[in-house]
Amino acid sequence: MNTRNCLVCGTPSTKWCSGCKTASYCTEEHQNQDWRSHKAYCLKVKAAGDKTLDAILFGVNESTPRLVKIPWELARVFQDDPDTYQKLDTDIWFPHKNKAVKPLFFNRWGINGPDLGRGLCFFYDDNFGMNGLALNRCIVAVTGSEAGHEWCGNVLGLRMKENSYDFYEDVNMEEDLKPFVEYFEEYNKVDPIY
Repeated sequence: MNTRNCLVCGTPSTKWCSGCKTASYCTEEHQNQDWRSHKAYCLKVKAAGDKTLDAILFGVNESTPRLVKIPWELARVFQDDPDTYQKLDTDIWFPHKNKAVKPLFFNRWGINGPDLGRGLCFFYDDNFGMNGLALNRCIVAVTGSEAGHEWCGNVLGLRMKENSYDFYEDVNMEEDLKPFVEYFEEYNKVDPIY
């Protein structure tokens, strides 16, 4: 049986939100309590249908990373451009007016480690200072307070599709979490070798 932790209290639970099928709660009371913060995400994911990607959320006020669904649509840089890319809807996690959401791509274990055989990236708000974002407690927890940089606000981890910078595929928590953690630990501590 698939279990996740209740979004309110962290207790293991097998009850899922019937709308998005990603949020877990141990009681109906906790689901009702969380509805105000969960509603926008739930409705957006439900409306996106099968145009969602699984990503790892390193939540700013959470202690454990969890899977979330990111809605996307095919888009073009220019209207008459034949090339498309996956435009991700990350506004729920980055709602600030002055946000500067940026991806950071990597394909190695840590900074200079062996090739992962796949590309990973994470999105973060580079204007965290201007937006007054809090230190990311989840990254602090998973790195044992050993992160080489003070990441602030939410961070979303994704898997790149065939090392493309324009397309993504579902992240695999079992395979991809540890490389993200290693990267967070080594970032700003280890000089990259090019």
